[in-house]
Amino acid sequence: MQISQELLKRYLNNQCTIEEKERVEKWLKEEKNYPSDLSEEQVTRMEANIWENIKPIVSPNEVTPVTPLYKRAIRYAAIVVVLFTITLSVYYSYDHSESTQVAEVYQTVQTKRGEKRTVTLSDGSTIRMNYETEIKAPERFAGDQRVVYLEGHAHFDIVRNPDRPFIIYTADTKTEVLGTSFDINTKTAGETEIIVTGGKVAFSEKDQSSNLVTLTVNDRAVLKDKKGITTSEVNAQKLTAWRANQLVFDGQTLKEIIAVLEPWYDVTISVKDPELLDKSFSLAGDNPQLETFLRELCFAGRFHYEMQGNEIILY
Repeated sequence: MQISQELLKRYLNNQCTIEEKERVEKWLKEEKNYPSDLSEEQVTRMEANIWENIKPIVSPNEVTPVTPLYKRAIRYAAIVVVLFTITLSVYYSYDHSESTQVAEVYQTVQTKRGEKRTVTLSDGSTIRMNYETEIKAPERFAGDQRVVYLEGHAHFDIVRNPDRPFIIYTADTKTEVLGTSFDINTKTAGETEIIVTGGKVAFSEKDQSSNLVTLTVNDRAVLKDKKGITTSEVNAQKLTAWRANQLVFDGQTLKEIIAVLEPWYDVTISVKDPELLDKSFSLAGDNPQLETFLRELCFAGRFHYEMQGNEIILY
């Protein structure tokens, strides 16, 4: 369909007849050939951009009495080029960026006291969340990185993808992997701990990549009070047994054990004799009932317990 420059000028100045207006708008739609997945808002914004770019061509500031035919052809070609270029650029800037924004909308998942939960991400990676933990992750990953945020305690099993590294941010640390499994715990104030159960992990202070350590299976690293990272070798399976609902204590004090039991079972535990708090215990249970574990604990420590609803008294 051919549209003259004069008709476009009348259209811009609202001087067209109804038939002429329909003819111009039909031509515009044919020339622009909008992608079918654009929203109404995106089309409106594209229209505004296109007309702003056409106006200087159709209605230049200088007035030329007579325009030779070849110049009118060039000007018409320029209009078509503008339409094509602006349509593409606006489509990619609006449609693609908005698709990316939608894809990277983060959702928050939380667990309460006494609750554990497994989350499967869009890439197939899984996160086993311990009690009182928060994960922020996109509904689906986009771009060249897979980024999530952690507050609390969780175990990660990451699907390998060399082209898209997986990054976990805590308040103070950054963990980067290609595909592996590991445990991150931020529950101790001012401290972030990571234990590797499979593969290789790069662990560093947040925004300080120079302070970076590379960890492999059975490596443990701790950043405490932002005073540098310390590393050690541990039994990773034993220290991450919680993810299989196993309670494992190896020489922990009663005070440390209580700190785990209270949120694990959503109870409150008090001790009548403060000296008991410093006694050490080695106990293990596979998804034990609370009273079963208390009986074993009391037998090992030679004390008793009393339950009053969600309150437990050790004496």
